[in-house]
Amino acid sequence: MGCMCVPFTATAQSNWIEKLFGRKDSVQTVVDQHPALSELTVDENLLIPEIGKKQKARVCKLQAAEAQRLSTVKGLDVELLRDDEVIHITIAASLLFAPNETTLLDTSDALLRSILPCLRVPDYYHVLLIMHSDNTGNESYNYALTTDRVSAIYDWMELNGGCVDYVVPYAAGSYEPIAPNNSIAGRAQNRRLEIYLIPAEEMIKK
Repeated sequence: MGCMCVPFTATAQSNWIEKLFGRKDSVQTVVDQHPALSELTVDENLLIPEIGKKQKARVCKLQAAEAQRLSTVKGLDVELLRDDEVIHITIAASLLFAPNETTLLDTSDALLRSILPCLRVPDYYHVLLIMHSDNTGNESYNYALTTDRVSAIYDWMELNGGCVDYVVPYAAGSYEPIAPNNSIAGRAQNRRLEIYLIPAEEMIKK
């Protein structure tokens, strides 16, 4: 068990499609070749797969229903992104871990278990797990902390029957704050897990 966490970067390379597939055209034209998700940045993963016009309405309807289900779970902050194609979930780190700890709290079980239905069908979703910290402590400590924490979440999903073949864990350290780190409230906001549920090939085909 265990996962290899991807170093975090939010900057997509403009020629990544050419590098990945050996061509400059849409990823939809690639046949029988699945992108190596763990080799892509967050932004790159959020760009794929492209969804055709015929499938888009159905995919958005499925995503809206799933987002509605998830929004009923206390502790999950849920929104739709990429023109309603992608579900974005935020969970406060304090609901998952004790301060400076990397072992999941018992209370995290219900939160993470609500995500498991999304991991039942292989390649139905591409799932990005991004663990963030505040800027307390040095850079290497924050990166190690988020690496161990996101690994614990990945391992929990695998141990509890989730298909993790299309789950990509990222350790973000303190590089993506959403609030100033100069207050207790701001630091609490920055300590978080982000989950992206991206429609994948099996959802699009069905």
